[in-house]
Amino acid sequence: MAKICLSKGLTKLLRGKPVIIITTFHPTGIVNAGTFGAYTNLSPTEVGIAIGRPSHTYQNIKRTGELVLNVVTRPLALAAEVCAEEIPPTESELDKAGLHSEPSRKVKVPLIKECVVNIECQFLKELEIGYHSLVVVKCLAGHIEEEFLAEDGGLDVVKAEGVVNIAYPRPLYAVLAQPFLAK
Repeated sequence: MAKICLSKGLTKLLRGKPVIIITTFHPTGIVNAGTFGAYTNLSPTEVGIAIGRPSHTYQNIKRTGELVLNVVTRPLALAAEVCAEEIPPTESELDKAGLHSEPSRKVKVPLIKECVVNIECQFLKELEIGYHSLVVVKCLAGHIEEEFLAEDGGLDVVKAEGVVNIAYPRPLYAVLAQPFLAK
């Protein structure tokens, strides 16, 4: 599927708060991929993500300042579970999950080809909260498969079948269906 690159309204690509896989680089250049569901849009250009400080993802973000948010859809739910496993930094979660990387435009970290949305980001700041840090990132560029682009430039999360985890840490997912306008 062809993707288009966007530079505005990037946090609308995370509509419905679907599970995301964050890609980063290990010091060796191997691609790291971690699955996350605890995040929020802080502004039209900023996202806050709860990340455990001991994780490879956190350490890589702090070291390089770069990451890509990749939206998980129904066909990729099992791959997201693989990316959530503890895998040594000498191996790539993408390889284990059968996913493929492709170059980004604004950051060195690659995006995941199979994901319908990818958002290239830069680390801004963090707030330590217990075991986790709320990592605040700036969205630099977004990529979306055209067929899932909503009229307002955001993600049509229903059509894309973006998944949400409804029983963390169990791998029980759901997709949004039957949206309605409350008037």
